[in-house]
Amino acid sequence: MNLFGHELEGFAKALVVLSVVLLVSSGLCGLQFVVSQGGEGTILIPLGIIELIAIFVSAAGIVLVLIAWGIRALFGRSED
Repeated sequence: MNLFGHELEGFAKALVVLSVVLLVSSGLCGLQFVVSQGGEGTILIPLGIIELIAIFVSAAGIVLVLIAWGIRALFGRSED
């Protein structure tokens, strides 16, 4: 995966993907909140639940990737 001309692999790639999922699902959740103020929230409730699950899973994934990346950097294991 290329990002700004740099090749991303491993932890960096996972972190970028999880961050994009978090940002997109947060934006959709905010958009849905604005749209549902008109009284049509019953149709959008299942989508809102999916968005909230995506937010929590990606946030937890970001924390876990950062911890794993830090542990790997601390012990100095190289990628094979």
